Amino acid sequence: MPALAQQQTAPPPSTQNARSASAGERPDDKPDNEVRDQQTAAVDDDAQAAAPVALKTVVVTGARKLGEGTTAPVAPGQYRLRAEDWAAAAMPAANPLLFTRNLPGVTVTSADAYGLDASDAFIFVRGFFNNELAYTFEGIPLNDGSFGSVTGNSVLSVGVPDNIGSVKVAPGSARVSTFSSTASGGELLYALTDLAEAPKLAATVGRGSHDTQLYSLTWQSGRIGESGPRLLLGVQQISKDKYTGHGTQQFLRANFKAVQDLPWGDVSMFVSAARAQVWGYNNTSFDMLDKLGWKGTDIFYPDYAHAYHVASPENAQASCGAYTCGDLASQVPYDTGQATTDLIGNIAHRFTISKSLSGKLMVYGASNRSDIEISDVTVPSQTGAPFSSQVWQPRSHRGGATAELTYKSDRHDASVGVWVEHGSSRSAVNWYNQPALGTGAPLKAVGPYTTYGPAFETANLSRWHTSSTQLYVRDVVTLGDVSIDAGFKAVRFVTAGGGVGPDQAPTGKLGVTAPFLPHLAVEWRPAAGSLLFVDTGASTVAYRISPRDNIGPVNSAWSATDQETFDAAVKTLKPEKTWNLTLGGYQRMGAARVNADVYVGWIRNRLLNGATGPQFAPVRSVGIVPRSHVVGADLTVSADLLSWLTLSQSWSVSRFRYDSSLEVPGEPVDLRGKSQPGYPGQSFITQASVRRGAFEAGLASTLFNRQPFTYSNDIYVPTQWTVNANASYKLGASGAMPELQFRLDVNNLLDHRNIGSVGIGGYSVSGDYQTFQRAAPRQLLLTMSASY
Repeated sequence: MPALAQQQTAPPPSTQNARSASAGERPDDKPDNEVRDQQTAAVDDDAQAAAPVALKTVVVTGARKLGEGTTAPVAPGQYRLRAEDWAAAAMPAANPLLFTRNLPGVTVTSADAYGLDASDAFIFVRGFFNNELAYTFEGIPLNDGSFGSVTGNSVLSVGVPDNIGSVKVAPGSARVSTFSSTASGGELLYALTDLAEAPKLAATVGRGSHDTQLYSLTWQSGRIGESGPRLLLGVQQISKDKYTGHGTQQFLRANFKAVQDLPWGDVSMFVSAARAQVWGYNNTSFDMLDKLGWKGTDIFYPDYAHAYHVASPENAQASCGAYTCGDLASQVPYDTGQATTDLIGNIAHRFTISKSLSGKLMVYGASNRSDIEISDVTVPSQTGAPFSSQVWQPRSHRGGATAELTYKSDRHDASVGVWVEHGSSRSAVNWYNQPALGTGAPLKAVGPYTTYGPAFETANLSRWHTSSTQLYVRDVVTLGDVSIDAGFKAVRFVTAGGGVGPDQAPTGKLGVTAPFLPHLAVEWRPAAGSLLFVDTGASTVAYRISPRDNIGPVNSAWSATDQETFDAAVKTLKPEKTWNLTLGGYQRMGAARVNADVYVGWIRNRLLNGATGPQFAPVRSVGIVPRSHVVGADLTVSADLLSWLTLSQSWSVSRFRYDSSLEVPGEPVDLRGKSQPGYPGQSFITQASVRRGAFEAGLASTLFNRQPFTYSNDIYVPTQWTVNANASYKLGASGAMPELQFRLDVNNLLDHRNIGSVGIGGYSVSGDYQTFQRAAPRQLLLTMSASY
């Protein structure tokens, strides 16, 4: 963000004091108007109603309440979350997407309580999917972090969750100062906790359901010497068994950050590494769920002999229960899983040129390596085994730089910035031999895969090169109780490449250029505890990349079956463009708070892939829907019923509708009036938090309704209802004893049977399709943390 340099600008003393008092706020990662917004929210929620407050000169602080960040915007259409805000939403070590689950208008789903499997950890924000949102981590653009992506990194694999200090979420539209090639909708900006001046050490040990084991360690050096650097090192490992079937899920994350202050600014370095080895759950259809039962649809692993029998050609017509063995083998694989490695980091320099002028330079790099495996009965092994291990192997490398300047005066906070990124990626599907029965141990879903020889068949070998350029200009003008945030960005995204193998996967070059994409946000605070705003902005995105026969959900022209289909689709393809408008307000009325907004978005040329065929060999049609729109509203009412009890209720209604036909080669598919699949039309979030002395507890109930399963809306997902709870108790430090915290988390408290993520392998135009996973049953996690 451009205002990372603001820390070095010398504001008036009253402003400096206000910043330091604002409950752990990071004054160095946003413009002053956003600092003021957060301060005002803190004043509003924490000050006594009978004590008038001069908002521009005095900040009154108090204890933050659980979930506070999910009920009040800190700026037009923006929320800022901290650990206490997501305490009731996510278990420790959970996927950071789950941190936002209790925000109105946000839908986060996964097959397990921790969201460790990237294939089924999904987020929708007001109708926009994972790869249609803007993400940054410590200012680094993450771009498309969806499953199997070759152009970005998933936030699941960046940073240690314990070390994340804040998440800034704008559900409506991304700011022009956010660098991203995927920002059709809103933005999620992650930042590590502030580095401390004094040494700190914290450790967490956890045990939970299905042999969950959690270990986490965070060390901060404090300032080394009088003017030396400050260091942060975090390491976390979580492992657990699947809750149905067999297989383990292991995740190791680590991050390091160093900050060296200078007379004119500072220099910082950030590095994150993550390694996942995850046996997955089998994708399911409603027919499978009906015939095989709630626990009968998962993989055969580790029963290799049974999977061998079911998949053997001579048994294809034999009975295997509800299906013939041949049909069952095509729906239930021996195993499936993934092994991923992510590495990402940056070096940033913040500098002050004068009292009013400051800036920031950053260079960064990122890489991702994934091996995504599923047993494939359509390709037998050369050893004689009736199936082989199909391994989708995407690889990506990205490097980029940003430069920003910020000018501040009494009324203006103006900034200008530029972003340049280049990436290279490759992808291939390889088939590896499984052993003949009784001749050796079968391959593992997470590798190694070459035990019985190198890959004996390769398909869809592809390579791409991408470039992203963005320039923005932004000014935040403060006029008394009104602030005006106006600016625009210019972008150019180019993607070139595709198939380079003998099977001739589609290849081509697509580019997007938009010289003027404006954004405007106006905020009015007529009195303490009152806020009205309007936020609107235009955006466009790069053409997404995913290869032919990928088993993920990404809509991409390169997913076309052949060059002819690709060329036919390209003739009708146009860059996707979006315009989002949000109107909202917030009002404090004694102990109660009301937060409401209405929004509408107009989407042009949305690219869709209709999926058919088995999950290990999907067939995808490619085309655009020229016109779509989304309209919705959110309402949150919260109240401090007692000094120790806070309740909050949110209602969200949203409809993403297609306004024209899906233009595919041949007969267009009439989608007019149909709702987007995968996104619920209604959601209800109820939260309760209790804090009495050293004891804290939270409860969150989430209900999703009216969720289409197909593009034609002929099938809907059953209502999803999940209740999560947590309770903790702290023992203060005493002598040589550290501060201790004991915490119990319960996911799906009522043990309700839910469909989890849908569209994992894409969506069909109509009819049942093997593309959803069940959600986790009741799961418990008990953790003990010690802090020095």
